[in-house]
Amino acid sequence: MNKQNGYLDKAIAEFRSILEDRYPELEQRKFDFSRDYEVLNELGQTLFERAKMERGDARSAQRDSFLKQAVEQFNKTLAIDTENLAAHYNLALIHAQLGDSNKADQHRKLHEKYRPDDNARDRAVTIARRNNPAADHAAQATVIYPLQRNGAFGLTSQTPARQASAP
Repeated sequence: MNKQNGYLDKAIAEFRSILEDRYPELEQRKFDFSRDYEVLNELGQTLFERAKMERGDARSAQRDSFLKQAVEQFNKTLAIDTENLAAHYNLALIHAQLGDSNKADQHRKLHEKYRPDDNARDRAVTIARRNNPAADHAAQATVIYPLQRNGAFGLTSQTPARQASAP
């Protein structure tokens, strides 16, 4: 919530707390978020956003510090999931800002390699919906099922089914 409201320093502290804090209740419940790549990515993105707030030559040391911390978090994500799109995308942007064009190109290429083909996914969904009208109907954002239809539970064969009126 703090990240969304622009309180990036508080958000960074909270993400670090989630990743690093250890206390008896967490251990008792066997909770360990240190390898949660979603939280690692959120921390990395928040550090990246925080670096953008450090503008000008006088603040370049602070900016670079936040960028390097973000790189560290995204590298932790890649240690868990080598094909993580968000990590590769952000690392490409961060390395470009740090002036390391080789690493930026490497992560840009890996992001492109692992990025799903949107056209193939859309085509597969279209074919599946065409082949299964009931599933297509159920997948709509708002689904209205006619309750007074032939064969509906509780209706006898003599009970006339009312047709749903078209809007």
